[in-house]
Amino acid sequence: MAELPNDIRTLRLRVDLVDRETRSPGPLPVASGEGPVPSGRLLGAAAVEYLDRRDGEWWPLAELPVLYLSAEEFRSLSGQLEGFLRGAVAGFAWQCGEGGALGLQLGAAAEPPGGPLVLEVGIDLSLFLAEAGQAPLRRGAELALFRWLATRPAAVAFAEALRREGEALLGGD
Repeated sequence: MAELPNDIRTLRLRVDLVDRETRSPGPLPVASGEGPVPSGRLLGAAAVEYLDRRDGEWWPLAELPVLYLSAEEFRSLSGQLEGFLRGAVAGFAWQCGEGGALGLQLGAAAEPPGGPLVLEVGIDLSLFLAEAGQAPLRRGAELALFRWLATRPAAVAFAEALRREGEALLGGD
């Protein structure tokens, strides 16, 4: 699980990459003796959660119980995070999933120099509400937006955990 908490550890973004989508049940087909054909998208979950200090548990404020993430989307996020943390770019904006279900924007706060990072998270709940609540699909109409300050060490730990999870699922793809 990759998590990016705010600077006072009361809110966090949690991203769990848990599996790969397969094309059909059972073993994957083998293409011309070169090993298994790669399976599809990464499957995961994402949430913005708060820490309830009374019981020490994290509880969701907004959650995507299923997040579909292509290998390209994962690599884009991982690469942009790495570039930002190395100082190659001043910040980045990224979105993924079906219809942009999850969006992130990360940059340095204006004051003080070398101070905290600013994380913005957008979670589009419309696909979930259409499936679970039998509501009409209205992309962007049920969008939850969150913004908080984060520390650079927390962002580094988030990037590393996300990279490890993604690479474990993608293998040599």
